[in-house]
Amino acid sequence: MKEVFENVKCAVCGSADTQLVTKNGQFNIPLNVVLCKACGLGYLNPRWDENTYFDFYSNTYDSYYRPSLIKEINTVTPSENIIYKRLKKVNLFTKEFDSILDIGSGAGENLLNFQKLYPNAELEAIEPSHEAQAHLRRNKINVISSDANSDWELANDKKYSLIILRHVLEHFLEPRLVLKKIRKTLTDDGILYIAVPNNLNPKKNLESFWFRVVHTYYFNKHSIYNLLALEKLEIVLLGEGDEMGPNELFVAVRKANTEIKPKISKKHFEKQINVFSERLKIDNKLVNKLKRVASKFIAKKI
Repeated sequence: MKEVFENVKCAVCGSADTQLVTKNGQFNIPLNVVLCKACGLGYLNPRWDENTYFDFYSNTYDSYYRPSLIKEINTVTPSENIIYKRLKKVNLFTKEFDSILDIGSGAGENLLNFQKLYPNAELEAIEPSHEAQAHLRRNKINVISSDANSDWELANDKKYSLIILRHVLEHFLEPRLVLKKIRKTLTDDGILYIAVPNNLNPKKNLESFWFRVVHTYYFNKHSIYNLLALEKLEIVLLGEGDEMGPNELFVAVRKANTEIKPKISKKHFEKQINVFSERLKIDNKLVNKLKRVASKFIAKKI
């Protein structure tokens, strides 16, 4: 795969004024994590271009991130449906959903759960992985596209009562473009569920785990609010971690009837850069400690 890079501006405020966080990421794949100094949105810049990413997701992604997904997918039961459990707590499952779309569905963990809960619902997916697509079709799930940036919305106006973006929004190159399509295809009372890594509470080592070349964006509660507000989408539930995902940020969203004003503030940048900086200091201390232990172990062997 030949990697082609491109430069981009902040997807929330359009600023090009950023601060570099690191060039190191998971699997030692080079990347450039930056923070927008105007609004605090994290993203990769420069990053791979669309063709490079599409090739990676279609042919390589599963071997890195989902090597056993197809084999394990049918072990999930409705009682373990995180989306259902979270939204039911706040009475957002007051009716039966008759049409559900999962964007970036993988082999269908979410949809297979909802298939058991709502056997009469129409289940559809957008998924680039060829192997995952085959598994979805075997389970009677309609794959409407392999690319969220395609024109899938044109034939699905106000169709879906539930759309799922579970650990997918952070992968998009043009998140606002996809959110426009989602808004068009949600029913007037439909729900959009989003879950992303919570960058105000990152897990494990940032440079060897948290920062990934496939994560083009790094959201927190401020930046996700601003992004959704720009597309006239209103948050009706926001959670910053729970027993099912302590490092997750999750939101339930509905179409707003009026404009929503973004809350752009440099304080959001300062808060996020402090979290990343402190975490990197801790990580580096741990890495150096492990190196010292390894050196002593090797010296004893010699």
